[in-house]
Amino acid sequence: MGIVAGAIGMGQTLQVAGMEADATHPQAMRPDGRGNIVREMDPRLATPQAVTTGNAINYHGGAVLHTVNLYYILYGNWAQTTLNRTGTTLLTNWAQNIGGTPYFNINTTYGDNTGNVPNAVTYKGAYTDTGSLGTNLSDSSIATLVVNAINSGAIGAKGVADPNGLYLVLTAPGVAETSGFLSKYCGWHSWGSLGTTPVQFGFVGNAAGSRLGSCAGQSTASPNNDPGADAMISVIAHELSETVSDPQGTGWYDANGQENGDKCAWNFGTTYKAVNGALANVNVGGKDYLIQQMWLNALGGKCALSYAATPDFGVSVSGAQSVQSGQKSGTYTLTANAVNGFAGAVAWTVSGLPAGITATPTSSMQGNSATFTLTAASSMAAGTYSIPVTGTSGSVAHTVSATLVVTAPSFNLTINPASKSVTRPTSGSTTVTYAVNVAPVGPLTKPVTLVASGGTTGITVSITGTNPVNPGSNGTLSVTITNSAKTGPRTLMVTGSAAGIASKQASTQIIIQ
Repeated sequence: MGIVAGAIGMGQTLQVAGMEADATHPQAMRPDGRGNIVREMDPRLATPQAVTTGNAINYHGGAVLHTVNLYYILYGNWAQTTLNRTGTTLLTNWAQNIGGTPYFNINTTYGDNTGNVPNAVTYKGAYTDTGSLGTNLSDSSIATLVVNAINSGAIGAKGVADPNGLYLVLTAPGVAETSGFLSKYCGWHSWGSLGTTPVQFGFVGNAAGSRLGSCAGQSTASPNNDPGADAMISVIAHELSETVSDPQGTGWYDANGQENGDKCAWNFGTTYKAVNGALANVNVGGKDYLIQQMWLNALGGKCALSYAATPDFGVSVSGAQSVQSGQKSGTYTLTANAVNGFAGAVAWTVSGLPAGITATPTSSMQGNSATFTLTAASSMAAGTYSIPVTGTSGSVAHTVSATLVVTAPSFNLTINPASKSVTRPTSGSTTVTYAVNVAPVGPLTKPVTLVASGGTTGITVSITGTNPVNPGSNGTLSVTITNSAKTGPRTLMVTGSAAGIASKQASTQIIIQ
C-alpha cells in the first residue's frame, strides 16, 4: 500500500494509507473505503482464526475494532439556518444512541482472533471548525482537519490520537469535497497513523439543496424534517460499520472488494411511515431514521436492519492440496464451529465439482466434523480448482471452498553422453550413438515421440530403434559422419513430444576431428 504525506499540525503528520493501484499485483482486489474496488497489494492471508465465515464476505486476517469511539468534526457554517442547527442535534442524537441497538448489533457478527466487534459505540464529542480551509476541501484537507481536531484537545487528550476511534468530518451544506462528493461518493472512510498510533477517519457531506437526491434515499421528505442531516445519518451508518469491521483494509470484504456497507448500499429493506409521512425503517434514541441495511455475517449472509444473536455456526476446511492428474488428494477436514450456543447437527455436501474431479467421503458427512478426498482424472487440465462445500443445519447453511491444485504429467529428457569425439573417416562413413533417456514426471503413461535435428553436410542424425519411447526407457540417437563433414564441434538436438503435454528438448555435442 502506498503511503502519502497527509496533514501537518503542531509538528504531527498524519500518514494516510494511499488508494493508488499497485501494478505489481494486478489481480488483488480490495476496497478503497469509498465503495470502489482497487487493484492493489495482496491482502494479508488469513491464518486459522475463531471467526465465523461462509456468509459471502471474506476475512483477510486483520483486526476489527473491539472498542468503538466516535468523534465528530463539524466543519463549515452549521449555524446558517435554524434547520442546520437542528441538524447537528439530530446527528448527535444518533451517535449517542446507536450503540446497543439491534441495528448496530449486526456488526457483532464480525470478529478476529481475539473476539468480535461489540454492540457498543461511545460518542466522544464534537470539534467545530466554521471554515478555516474554505468551502472546497480536498482529501488532504480532511486529513488536516482530523489532525487539527486531535491537537485542539476539544475531543480527547490534546495531541493524542485514539486508536479505537473514528474521526468523521461532517460538512455543512455548501461545502464541496473536490475528489468526488455527490458525483462519485456520499462519504468515505480511510486510515493512517499519527506516529505509531493508527487513526481511522472519514468524510460525510451534507447534500441539502438541489443535489440532495444524489445522496438521499428520499429527496422530498425526511423522518425528522431535515433532509440533509437525515441523509447523512444513513451514510454515517455505512462508514461506521465498514470502519469497525475493516479499520485498516485487512479485515472483512468480499471477493469483489465490497465491504459490509457496500454490499447493501441504497438497500433500505422494509420501511414504515414516520409521523410526518416520510419513510423510515429504524428508531434510534426515540427518533425515526431511514438507514441503509448492512450485510449480516451470519445465517448464510444477507442485508439486514437488525440482528438478534441466535445459535449459529461457522465453517472451515483444511488447507489447499496439490495432486497430479490421475491421482487422489490427501484428506480434507471440515469443521463446524459453534456460535452463540449452537448445538445442532451439520450435514455436509460437496457440490459444484468441475468435470474430472470426484469427491469421496472418508467419514460420515453428518456432524460437526467430516473428512473427504478429491481425485483428479488423468485427463484433468493443470490448474487451481475451488470446490464448494456446504454445511447445513435446519434452515441455516454456510459454504466454504476446498482448494485443489492439479498439475499435469510431464517428462524430462536427457542425452548421454553430453559430448563425443569422432575422427572423420577418409572414405565411407562412421556412426556413433547416444542414449536418449525419457524420465516420467508424475503418472505419465503416454509414449514420447523423439525427433533428431542438427544434421548438416556430411552429418546425418536420426532416432533408431523403438520410437516412440515409453516413459522410463531410452531411445537411441544415431549420428553418421562422412568425409565431407567439417571438423569442429557440432550441437545436436532431440525433441520429445507426447499427446497433450508440452514438448521438451535436450542437446548434446559431437566433435569431429
